[in-house]
Amino acid sequence: MLERFLYNAYKWFYDVRRWRKRHFTPVGVMVITAIFLSGIFGFSILKTTVYQAFAFCMSVLTASFFLSVLPLRFKVRVNRILPEYVTTNDTVFYEIEIINVSSESQKGLILYEDITDPRPNFETLLSKKEPFEHLRNFWDRKTMYYRWLWMVQKNQKTHFFPIELPDLPAGETIRIRSDFRPDYRGYLNFSSITLARPDVLGLFCRLLTIKKPQKLLVLPKRYQLETPQLMSTRQYHPGGISLASSIGNSDEFMSLRQYRPGDPLRNIHWRTFAKTNELVIKEFEDEYFVRHALILDTFSSSDNEIIFEEAVSIASSYISAMQTHESILDLMFVGNQVYTFSSGRGLAHSEKMLEIIACVEPIENKTIIDLVPALEANIEKFSGSICVFLDWCDGHKKIYQIFKQAQVPVFVIVMTNEKIKIEEKILKDINSLSHIKVVQIGQIQKELGRI
Repeated sequence: MLERFLYNAYKWFYDVRRWRKRHFTPVGVMVITAIFLSGIFGFSILKTTVYQAFAFCMSVLTASFFLSVLPLRFKVRVNRILPEYVTTNDTVFYEIEIINVSSESQKGLILYEDITDPRPNFETLLSKKEPFEHLRNFWDRKTMYYRWLWMVQKNQKTHFFPIELPDLPAGETIRIRSDFRPDYRGYLNFSSITLARPDVLGLFCRLLTIKKPQKLLVLPKRYQLETPQLMSTRQYHPGGISLASSIGNSDEFMSLRQYRPGDPLRNIHWRTFAKTNELVIKEFEDEYFVRHALILDTFSSSDNEIIFEEAVSIASSYISAMQTHESILDLMFVGNQVYTFSSGRGLAHSEKMLEIIACVEPIENKTIIDLVPALEANIEKFSGSICVFLDWCDGHKKIYQIFKQAQVPVFVIVMTNEKIKIEEKILKDINSLSHIKVVQIGQIQKELGRI
């Protein structure tokens, strides 16, 4: 009951705060503050004349309010010119094109960017915790206020400042620049653009909202990392020609054979069919090529949110560093199910994989062990692997042993806040730190990358 009341209260205060920022100018806020103070100190009209300031400010505010009720109407078109994608924590900019199609010049306009409602639903507010929330006092944990603020900030990705527009002549087009700095990865969802104009007294603003839904992909931050030497060798892949699309030894035509039900029609030798009226199939030499696995551990509690974000950044960095036309990269992680995404020539481009990893979320109801069956079924295809783990437990040990038993080169990165403790745990399990790198949060570039 209390949680539902707090949730509704936070939603209402969010609406009020947003309405106040859009409709009141800084001067209007000052006038309201003056009304509030003069109302307190001028309560007794027989002992002070402060009530006169209250009456004056109230009269001006009332007149301004009724002037602002008149709708702001003029014809205008807007267009955002967005980049293909941006990266977290980088200051970026884009342009907004504004076309005045009305017959009058427009002056004194202020532009606001509108983001899709970032407020979490009630279930999400209850189930997901703010990083390091366990360190807050009992009152803060019970009211969930800081958790609410964190979720709103994460969903809206960034903060846009209002932009004062130059005069917009009738029938003319202007372009303005908008700067912002995304703080969280994922899709930044624009919903509309709002134009505001203060009234003649400068206290209230009249608004014109133009629907303009667009989205912009925010990639995780990336590090300059050295790609591990995995001693990769080409592996045999049945049906590799159609999968690898000319990656490998050759796609040389080998022989003809009789057609069997289920054979692809594109492999029919039509010249032979034209002569003999019999279906025959072209056979090709099987393909051998290099294929790497990139395994991302997604099992993370709310207390490890920062560690998970750093792990995503490392995985994203390796995807960028391993872009090549000579191999295929498989990204594997556990979500609601086990997911595997491949990139390379003949398959999806690495940009698509970066889009996927930018939107991946941590899970708490599954473990890394759920990845073992899919890995065992495909282990013979891999020439090498990179694993980014958030801890070291039985599931992580099992995955490491699968690669070792299959004699597939493996490089393991374990993210942690307790480096010595994790190293001792690994040495107790496998008596070696060979090809395993335990990385302390805050030391990633130093320990893995090119300085």
